Amino acid sequence: MMMVRKGFSLLEVGVALLILGLTVTAVFQFLSSTTLSALNLENRAYARQIANNRLALVQTLEPLMGARQRNGREEFGGKSFFWSEQIETTSAEFFQISIRIGLSPETNIYELRTFIEKK
Repeated sequence: MMMVRKGFSLLEVGVALLILGLTVTAVFQFLSSTTLSALNLENRAYARQIANNRLALVQTLEPLMGARQRNGREEFGGKSFFWSEQIETTSAEFFQISIRIGLSPETNIYELRTFIEKK
């Protein structure tokens, strides 16, 4: 008479746990990278807005006085961003302005370069 065994062998359980572990790890890495990507995009969007605000200030409230460089810090979206702007005379008609934004004074996550007509 032959005995029929019901259930899984130790090898089958081990393979199933390995597959489950790899799947959970892959899902976790996907969620982690998605979260980091969303955070980076948010920081770049904030930095772009800060650069546009700095450009508007230079064009309206802070008139151009020739070549200069300035640095500062801006609170935006609950975070601290550091900005650096450099204005250079490029011709008799235009200034070139370069605005860099970062999460520290040494790093840049966004840069805006444009020309402004001298008045």
